[in-house]
Amino acid sequence: MKNPAILLVAFDIDGTLISTQGAGMRAFYRAFQSVLNISVDGGVIRPDGMTDPLIVKGILKHFGMADQWSENTRDALFSSYLSCLEEEMSRARELKLIRVLPGVAALLEALSKQPDFAVGLVTGNLERGAIIKLKYAGLDRYFGFGGFGSDSEDRTELTRVGLRRGAQLAGEDRVKGAFVIGDTPLDIIHGHAAGATVIAVASAGYGIDDLQAHNPDLAVPDLTEAESLISFMRNFPHRT
Repeated sequence: MKNPAILLVAFDIDGTLISTQGAGMRAFYRAFQSVLNISVDGGVIRPDGMTDPLIVKGILKHFGMADQWSENTRDALFSSYLSCLEEEMSRARELKLIRVLPGVAALLEALSKQPDFAVGLVTGNLERGAIIKLKYAGLDRYFGFGGFGSDSEDRTELTRVGLRRGAQLAGEDRVKGAFVIGDTPLDIIHGHAAGATVIAVASAGYGIDDLQAHNPDLAVPDLTEAESLISFMRNFPHRT
């Protein structure tokens, strides 16, 4: 029997799959305090859709320290951040602050049983940070490939990297389409720029109207309609 054609489906994490009630940003703030003795509060930057390297650069710029960006500073901040993130996610789980967003678990489970889908990630999180977040949310078993903020600070490029890895895993001659699922305008913009079809989900800080203004291929309030989403992806006239 001929192997089926494959559709790649790559999810954003924060605001798309899970809510951590700010655990990631708390970890960043602690890292800045530890490494650079900078006290950061929640008003410094809006991280929605940003990559981790750009979050760090944005905080440095806010404090007039853009010239502090270097390989050594980056490595020290990221090392501290990942250590703090492990602690913050552990605490968030204990306090029941981690929430798998509506429909996510059922959709991932349904996709995992479909031979014509390969499921991965495209996220601004560092790869290790993504693994930590998904581990504490209990979702780490579903993803076979990914593009991460540790691959590139540019979201279009990391999306291309992730989809390329997915194609290599599935067999490039078998891939007939690629989807990105995310919750911010940047997910839409960079998903399209990377050649993917984009499903926008209004599960976090942006409403349906906000997302539709950026022309996603589909906008939904949440991911609860797993069968409809799978049918949409199977029947969409694919970009690739």
